[in-house]
Amino acid sequence: MRLTIHTAISVAALVWLSGCNVYDANLVDSGSASLPARPAADTSSGEDAIESTFALYNFSLDQGEQWRRFGLDLDGLVTNSIEDPAECLAANGRPQLDGEKGIDNSFGQHVLPTVLNLASCIEDDIALNQARGLGTLLLQVRGWNGTRDDAQVDVAIFASVDGTSLDDVSATRWGGDDGTSLLVLGSSSPAPAPAWDGGDFFFVDPDSVIDGDLGQPKARTSDAYVSKGRLVVPVDAETTFLFRTGLGSFPILMNGFLIADLSEDGETITKGLLTGRLAAEEVISSLFWLGVCDEGLRGSIVTIVRDNLDLNVTKGAAEPDNACTATGLSFGFMGLRALLAPTVAPVSLPVPTPCVGAGGAPTFNFCCPSVAANSSDLLPSDCSVSDLSAYENPANPIPVPLVEGF
Repeated sequence: MRLTIHTAISVAALVWLSGCNVYDANLVDSGSASLPARPAADTSSGEDAIESTFALYNFSLDQGEQWRRFGLDLDGLVTNSIEDPAECLAANGRPQLDGEKGIDNSFGQHVLPTVLNLASCIEDDIALNQARGLGTLLLQVRGWNGTRDDAQVDVAIFASVDGTSLDDVSATRWGGDDGTSLLVLGSSSPAPAPAWDGGDFFFVDPDSVIDGDLGQPKARTSDAYVSKGRLVVPVDAETTFLFRTGLGSFPILMNGFLIADLSEDGETITKGLLTGRLAAEEVISSLFWLGVCDEGLRGSIVTIVRDNLDLNVTKGAAEPDNACTATGLSFGFMGLRALLAPTVAPVSLPVPTPCVGAGGAPTFNFCCPSVAANSSDLLPSDCSVSDLSAYENPANPIPVPLVEGF
């Protein structure tokens, strides 16, 4: 299953998180943060026919001290001290300690804070893109029985090029400099952005499907299931999630799971988690695409990454005396029912290349509300009120630090 997902993931105010955890006392075993068990086989039938598509949003990057409550025990080991069993060792010769109940999320503890400090507008920019429907991650569930338990469902993952709140998408055309702007038919006016009310249409990126066929998604699995309302989707290392950040992008290629708690009426994902093993080399290569163009700065971040690796790339490859090769990562998210436009977008959403021609200088945006509110001395001299107003009142607001974990 291979897919480059061009997703302008937004991070919004996650006030809905009031202490609920991915590990639930009714869903875990052995006191570790593990997956819920697959229901009995007779909960699923070939006649199950419910199909639902969700647009995902509110991906949480800024985890603060709550990193220890985001994720799963990916290695099956609870490492609370350097004397406890560990899958492998970080570059400093010691095992990286886990979060609560064995959670492996060194990425959230060590790497994301560095990224957020460097790219101060990253959450503002991806929130703005998400509000406009650019690069939205779409989760399609098929063959579901509609109940809280289903032993087997089919799940596909798409990325969109654009989205709109229009009821009739046949009244649109494509235009703009790169052909990826959705316009009102017969005019040069942009189509209205998604309203995020459950009725938006999203046009799928052609890179998400085979031969332009919505029935042939590149990222698809029939090994997903629903347990007590919790959807569990295996994600393999052939699927690349490309998070668009504004001037750059943040590619994530991981081996793990996408987990989503479905509401009782099946209309929303009340909370979700993308978690897994991210190879160290993938983290390092992603820095270039993010906009860390200076080799010296990139080297400093690489040292941070290697000194805090907590896993191996492959599950089950326990080498307690050898260096780790991957980091555990976790992002929280939410989801809302959405519709797929009947035709695939004609052109893929462009992938920014911020370091091309940058001459080694970092390429980040510093003109955004987060900088204005917290580090106004970093605002560029040409950052105007109108520039900042673009971020005002988006459908998915700019995120705030989490009070509780996931």
